[in-house]
Amino acid sequence: MQIALQRRIGLIIGLILGAGYSITSNLINLWVMPGIPLQEPQPSRFWLIIISTIFFGLVGLLAAWTDESTPSIILSAVIGTLASSIWTLLFDSGSRIGTSIIILFFIFLPRVFFYLPFSWLARWLVNKFKSHQYGVRIPLIKRITPILISLLVIVYIGSLARVSEAEQTSLIRMKELIEEGMPASSRTELPNALQDVEGFVQRAEGEYSFTLGADPDDLPVQRPFVEYGEEEPFIIVQFENGFRFGCVFSPPYIMPACIDY
Repeated sequence: MQIALQRRIGLIIGLILGAGYSITSNLINLWVMPGIPLQEPQPSRFWLIIISTIFFGLVGLLAAWTDESTPSIILSAVIGTLASSIWTLLFDSGSRIGTSIIILFFIFLPRVFFYLPFSWLARWLVNKFKSHQYGVRIPLIKRITPILISLLVIVYIGSLARVSEAEQTSLIRMKELIEEGMPASSRTELPNALQDVEGFVQRAEGEYSFTLGADPDDLPVQRPFVEYGEEEPFIIVQFENGFRFGCVFSPPYIMPACIDY
């Protein structure tokens, strides 16, 4: 197989696997919670899918770059991990750029354990194609079967981006509370959980969306003591007019602690 053909196959395999992972990981929560207004990420889910699919295509291309498998796999994994880590650093770290090297180090390490197996898989699939180029003609279905099986595995991995059961329960409950509170004309008519949110009656109008916060301790509210390891979803509610507040749900995820945020 000519090296150019090998690289094209690597690119195509990367695009196929990348599309499966990107579509699933970006849309899984919309599929399982169709009525929940999750906030649209930046630049948008559509563009994230396109960008990440192309990115995985390039990772597959690099995995097939040289005749020897090992250098290509290492090159592909390192560049893929570094590029995705820098992307996360630039878009998610905010004002922490001053400690960017430290943050990049801790972002980089766990991603290696994804991109290294992905690069190895892409190269293995390329080599499977390569071994079919000579000798007896192999039926098309047998050629693409390893790719289809790999795609199913990648789709499953992408589905792990689904919110937890506690987060899903909390998001559904949050939507119920907002729909109950929006018709209220005074603070006393609000659900108890929303009465400490300053300005809810006056400003909670129009479309809104939910974002899951990373650390419930960021919200300065008193909440029940929970056992170590218990999950406490932190939901940020953002209205289209700029009004927002946060809520922390402690088990059993029925009555949150909410305040301006």
